[in-house]
Amino acid sequence: MKARRNRLRALVPSSVAGQIALLIVAAVVLAHAMATLAFFTLREPWRPDDHPGVAATRLATVTRLLDGASPADRPALLANAARMLPTLKIEPWNGENPDVPSSEDAVRDRIGDHSMVQRLRDGFGRHLTLVDLWAAHRPADASSGVRVGIETPGGARLSALVPDDDRPPMRQGAIIFTFVFLAVAVSLISLWATRALTAPLARLAEAADVFGTRMNLVDLPENGPREVVTLSRALDRMRARVRRLVDDRTQMLAAISHDLRTPITRLRLRAEFIEDDHARTMTLRDLDQMNGLVEAALSFVRDGQTPDGSAKTLVDLASVVQTVADEFADIGADVRVAETRHLLVQARPDELQRAIVNLVDNAVKYGGSARLSVTQTEQGVAVDVSDDGPGIPDSERDAMLQPFVRGDRARNLDTASGFGLGLSIVLAIVESHEGRFTLRNRAPRGLTARIELPRTLAATVPPASAVLDAGHRVAAE
Repeated sequence: MKARRNRLRALVPSSVAGQIALLIVAAVVLAHAMATLAFFTLREPWRPDDHPGVAATRLATVTRLLDGASPADRPALLANAARMLPTLKIEPWNGENPDVPSSEDAVRDRIGDHSMVQRLRDGFGRHLTLVDLWAAHRPADASSGVRVGIETPGGARLSALVPDDDRPPMRQGAIIFTFVFLAVAVSLISLWATRALTAPLARLAEAADVFGTRMNLVDLPENGPREVVTLSRALDRMRARVRRLVDDRTQMLAAISHDLRTPITRLRLRAEFIEDDHARTMTLRDLDQMNGLVEAALSFVRDGQTPDGSAKTLVDLASVVQTVADEFADIGADVRVAETRHLLVQARPDELQRAIVNLVDNAVKYGGSARLSVTQTEQGVAVDVSDDGPGIPDSERDAMLQPFVRGDRARNLDTASGFGLGLSIVLAIVESHEGRFTLRNRAPRGLTARIELPRTLAATVPPASAVLDAGHRVAAE
């Protein structure tokens, strides 16, 4: 069985072009096969000699021949016609009408409604005198049809059996059903085959789309057309190289930052013994900046590279925001919560708090104050951190989200209090939560940093105990 299945697979083209061509040819062949089957199933099986319409037409031809022949030739012509057309049962007629009771006048009149009699009149082309010879008495052994006496304008007389049109009406419903079934069947088969052909491409696109955020969440397709399999393997190799590069960079940055702590500590101890106060102060300041840079780099490695397996929990966003505001207020910073709603999101509380802390720290540092708000949006939940600082020029807004980029390019490390990692860490944390991070200037001055996260539950106010527990949990972490 398996060997047979493998042989059948070997017959299917491995390329996209070959499979599309096979799909088109198969659909055309299937449509023709079903149309042919419907034709032979629904066609009307009849022999020309037995067809009522053919019999009426032939009788009209014989009648025209007798009308145009001389009276002496008519008997021979009539005998030959009777012999050549036995189904019509042609015989001479003396012109006598059957005696029909007055109560049976309707029976006499029915000959005018007979479809084959009407066809006989049309085939002759001129006036014919027709009499229903079976109007008074129909023989018991008579076959279907009507026995008529015919008299032409030229005086020729004959009787013949005009068959009934007993053919069933055309089965239009069956024909319509057949073609509707044909269209539906071909469409479904084509859709199924097309889906089977494009499914590997869809999985490949999904895997490429999530790459860089969740790395190995979607497996690359291992079957399908040859081109898709080749591209999948190339993307898998590229994904492995990128992961290796990111891991190497992260480990190198972490190792360098960690190892620099020891010599910085030794230099700080030695600087304490410098006798010149100014030199000692400048040296300690430089060492503080170096230590800050090391701490920022370690923070970027820790918070900017979120592990794929980190578990998310339900977090009350209002409690996290209030906790951050209280911590800054405790040290004398002008930080207030302007608007808040208790909304639950799926998040990692410590990372979410770190992102908000970075935004509030920037707002206090460059704007002197920070105003926080938690609002509900169409997409989910938004946390806004606003300040009254100078803002960020539109041309520099995208660059500000990159590591080690600071807003004021003119400042140097001698006067700078930051290292350009805060916003990049926020961006990495928000993207790991499948959210969106934006910066926009305020009028007339100031900046608003917005974190948008997908909402997990509808906007509700949890019980007070739940809010307290969430706040205590975030504070403890």
